[in-house]
Amino acid sequence: MPNTKTNWTENLKRLGCLVAFLCFAVVVAGFFAPLQSRGARAERLCQKGLAAYEAKDFETAAKYYKEAAEQGNEKAQFNLARCYAKGEGVEKDQGEAVKWIRKAAEQGFGAAQSELGLCYECGFGVEQDYAEAVEWYKKAAEQGVKDAQILLASAYGLGRGIEQDDEAAFKWMRKAADQGDDLAQFYLATFFRDGRGVQQSDENAVKWFKKAAEQGNVDAQFWYAWHRYHGIGDKKDEKEAAKWWRKAAEQGDAESQNRFGFCCLGGKGVEQDMEQAVDWFRKSAEQGFSAGQFSLGLCLYEGIGVEKDTSAAVDLWRKAAEQGLEGAKEHLKNFADQGDAEAQKALDELEKGE
Repeated sequence: MPNTKTNWTENLKRLGCLVAFLCFAVVVAGFFAPLQSRGARAERLCQKGLAAYEAKDFETAAKYYKEAAEQGNEKAQFNLARCYAKGEGVEKDQGEAVKWIRKAAEQGFGAAQSELGLCYECGFGVEQDYAEAVEWYKKAAEQGVKDAQILLASAYGLGRGIEQDDEAAFKWMRKAADQGDDLAQFYLATFFRDGRGVQQSDENAVKWFKKAAEQGNVDAQFWYAWHRYHGIGDKKDEKEAAKWWRKAAEQGDAESQNRFGFCCLGGKGVEQDMEQAVDWFRKSAEQGFSAGQFSLGLCLYEGIGVEKDTSAAVDLWRKAAEQGLEGAKEHLKNFADQGDAEAQKALDELEKGE
């Protein structure tokens, strides 16, 4: 199994300061006629603000949002907070942003509760407090807010702000995944793959990787392809693997570009095409991916699908070796032992750097 894209904990950490502005729920005003009238007016103001915002008239949007927010409209409070957070139509002000997020959150607006949790997690406008972040994530997650469910799962998985609990992490990630969130589906697949908080199941891992992959999640596309190529969790299918590595490669994933390059090189699931293989290796290498650099170096050194260029090949292997790719260093040693002066020079430079 490749050693990239595998660290579940590191992947969860990437969720830490995820900033997501959610769709707005319709909230019914109070029961008494005067309150209904006031609530309806605030709602109209909020809608005017939304129309202005969509037209990129941020100053007008902020004006309407503020008027509605001061009348207690939680959606307007949330939107006004966004304006202050991003400096759209008003001067950027973290304190004001948090003030209005809190007002909406305290009224029970799920999206605002999730965002307030993020403020505490990231220290945005408030002192960083992981435990307080978790409390707000819980409130939003229990209302079905997908982002909050993911972030709460992350907190449980990392033991950040709450006692570490893989089963609870799985539970909340499953809730978000069941709502169709591709990120949650991807992480849920890793829970099944690694047997964290649930019985290990390659079959279930593949199922959830596929669900996320079909929504365009690039990491899921890579892993679904990997499982199908190796026949783990589902029958081996090189054509299916090549198809999904190509999808991820076309989204710019460097590891998938390298993998699909090898499919082209060896005719695995696609028609053999040396030149296309080189093109994909080059795309991967240009992103600094060590395995892509190594692969492109092999083609250049041997003149496979491209004009032979041993100097460029050696330089690529040196770059890959500097990133810790042992295979690249071994190739430099092998060619240096065969009397390749450029390989010897690159090896000497590499060893000096160590």
